[in-house]
Amino acid sequence: MGEPEPEDAFKLLCDDYARQILAHLSNQPMVAEEIGEKCEGSDSTVYDRLDQLHSLGLVSEELQIDPQGHHRKRYETILNSVHITFTEGRYEIQLEIEEDAPDRFAGMWGRMRRD
Repeated sequence: MGEPEPEDAFKLLCDDYARQILAHLSNQPMVAEEIGEKCEGSDSTVYDRLDQLHSLGLVSEELQIDPQGHHRKRYETILNSVHITFTEGRYEIQLEIEEDAPDRFAGMWGRMRRD
């Protein structure tokens, strides 16, 4: 998944449910049912926001199989912070995204090859 577009992420972050979901996921990874209980939102709203957050690269998802063999996705936020800077009649939105280990290694390897 590529870098999220800051403008798209900012638009989604204007939504209260999206912000609540990210806030709860910053404590611990959760499945959609747990998130719905915490946010007091309808299942369709929670799943819709999770899909949007995932498609923008702001949350990761992992397939979990419980002891009874049921499959469900567990979500975790990878968005650490959003910075908005206003200067010279313009604004800039910067997202701080947590990279996973393979991404960090690829970036490190790419920098070593350039040096």
